[in-house]
Amino acid sequence: MIAQNDGQLRYDEQNEQLFTPVPKVRHIPAGARESLTSRRHSCRPALEENGRTIWNKHHMGTIIAEHGTVKYVVKGATYYVKENFAPSVQVFKAELHPRRWKGIPETFFSNGPVEKLVSILGLGRCNMVTVKLASDMELTPEEKEELTRLVGPTFYFSRSAQDYTLDRLPFDDPELATGYQTAFDILVRNWDDGEANMALVEGVPVWFDFGVSLDPRCQNVYRFIMKLEEARRLGRVSTIVSYFMDYTRRRSQILKRAVQSLQRIQQTEIRTAVRLSNVQIPAYFAEYVSHGLSNLLEDIDIIRGAFLRENVERRQTYIKNITV
Repeated sequence: MIAQNDGQLRYDEQNEQLFTPVPKVRHIPAGARESLTSRRHSCRPALEENGRTIWNKHHMGTIIAEHGTVKYVVKGATYYVKENFAPSVQVFKAELHPRRWKGIPETFFSNGPVEKLVSILGLGRCNMVTVKLASDMELTPEEKEELTRLVGPTFYFSRSAQDYTLDRLPFDDPELATGYQTAFDILVRNWDDGEANMALVEGVPVWFDFGVSLDPRCQNVYRFIMKLEEARRLGRVSTIVSYFMDYTRRRSQILKRAVQSLQRIQQTEIRTAVRLSNVQIPAYFAEYVSHGLSNLLEDIDIIRGAFLRENVERRQTYIKNITV
């Protein structure tokens, strides 16, 4: 008989939420551990079907490669498998010898731990997909080998937005969902949250791909505004920009409620999310989120002022006049 309860928050992979375990006693039958660790899963060879490469398992998942995209289907859930790139922005240069600084791309693009951290913080608060690391998936050696061949040496998993139904989402109202996502993306500095990284489930938006979030260069709100404006001019309009360009009294009220919801995030939850995500330099990311929460209202006011429609149109007219 083993009692399990250490008071720490846990992450429920099946229900996709954080929880505090209730003290419980469970009985482990003799030999159960051996039977679990000795279990093996046999594999069938990869099949070609309608231009897709399909790797079938008797007891585990199915790997589907088509049009340059790799999917992993297991237990009724579909995940996009993404190559994991180690973050190498300025804050991490302290860990490297100066000779290795040259040519380092300053980006968090497609970093599994960062996306998982953002996903955990947003669960239950926004219409966002779940992100898991390879270590969360219980992959067989054959699956790891095949995914390494198809994707790269390290990879992670992003749940398909089409797996979700309205009853599994925090919001079934599109404007509510957008308002809460706007506040959250300002918190984590996700400027790439437009239509390209959004799917509609019965008309309600669900967001995915949080790879540009928590960039040290965007922690300063004015640099974040510059990034939002740059993306807008290039046609990759952020949900944040769209929300403020059509600002209404109702949207203002939604945003206030969203801020109140986010500001209820406790330090224990931040520490747990950082720990579960396996990000490098966890103290840095914990401070990033904590600092963002303390300045969230002020940051929203500044960004709203920058992207009210009349202000955007005024900037466009000014730029047009000086370039003529």
